[in-house]
Amino acid sequence: MSLVNLANEEEALSNHIGKGNWVVINTWSPTCSACVAELPQIRKFIERNPDIFMLGITLDFPSFGYGKMDILQEFLKTEPLDYPLFLADIEQASEVIGRWLVGIPSMTIFHPDGRPLVTWPGVVEIDEIEKYITNYKVENDPLSDGFD
Repeated sequence: MSLVNLANEEEALSNHIGKGNWVVINTWSPTCSACVAELPQIRKFIERNPDIFMLGITLDFPSFGYGKMDILQEFLKTEPLDYPLFLADIEQASEVIGRWLVGIPSMTIFHPDGRPLVTWPGVVEIDEIEKYITNYKVENDPLSDGFD
């Protein structure tokens, strides 16, 4: 699947997902106060976990329609983010994460082989993401119970 990036170009998410590294996708909006409040935690996560790749999918909030490039670019002037950001609507975001998006902010963890494993709606503590990845077992995945 491809989404529009900050350069206003279609980019395949397979450029980032399924390349042998864990990937976390933050689905958010710059007009969502909880999403913005979570950004310092995301920056801390990236700093603590340079081997885990972070992507952002931006929606229009509260409509969950297609993300607005002008709003995102204006936001980034005061709150720069240094990970790839993409624009989508709820249907596209749901297709990427492999289940219906129930709210934002939302974090989805992708296995190094590219499979979406778990999605947490709402603000997530970075320790939870780190714990999930550290404790993930191929045959037995008790930490994802109840998240599908």
